[in-house]
Amino acid sequence: MLDKSYYHGQQGECFLKLEKHFQEIKHEFDSQPDKTFLDPEDFSDSVRGLPDDFDDRSGDYVNGQWQALGIQSGEHEGQAFNDYPMLYSILRKFPYKTNVAIMTVGPDTKIGNHTDNEGGWRYQMCLDDGGGDQSGMYVLNLETRKQELMTWKTGEAYVFQPDIQLHNGFNNNPGERTTLLIDFYKESLYTKEKFEEYYQHYSECFEGLENLVDVYESRKQEK
Repeated sequence: MLDKSYYHGQQGECFLKLEKHFQEIKHEFDSQPDKTFLDPEDFSDSVRGLPDDFDDRSGDYVNGQWQALGIQSGEHEGQAFNDYPMLYSILRKFPYKTNVAIMTVGPDTKIGNHTDNEGGWRYQMCLDDGGGDQSGMYVLNLETRKQELMTWKTGEAYVFQPDIQLHNGFNNNPGERTTLLIDFYKESLYTKEKFEEYYQHYSECFEGLENLVDVYESRKQEK
């Protein structure tokens, strides 16, 4: 579950509203008959920072069915407000977000270890776990250097740093898993100017687990 430390400030208020109204947001998503999902090829550059013994570096790391619906990129809203009134009414009050999407992962799907180009933090809330407790992801704990299991449960959320925390996903539940994803940077730590410098600095691809940890240590010293 999401640590209580995130429920502060304007972002915290938005997290609480998202979790309060997750069923309405899921209904908005389900009610759209003709969804235009993003091309998985657009995400091929997100596979980076992998250990040397991980041989899938092509970007084609999905075994099964995975889709992403673009909700917002920067200031651009990818869907009509009238189709997602509850979601956008909350997002328009959410400061310092960079990307928003709704992701679906089909049954019997695995997503291999990867890091993402997006810096900062990632909030993911489960809109539908697919019916069961066999859907989740493993995320690298940068202190212990071990991957920890995060099990998806409908209505619950997690936050992690996708550019330096190696992660993978799976869904072995009978139904499709649906999550809301928001990439953001913490309003308590970054001004817009500082984030732009930070993002530029960490936009280079990382190579190997050791370097991921080194980057994390250097980031902690900057704060």
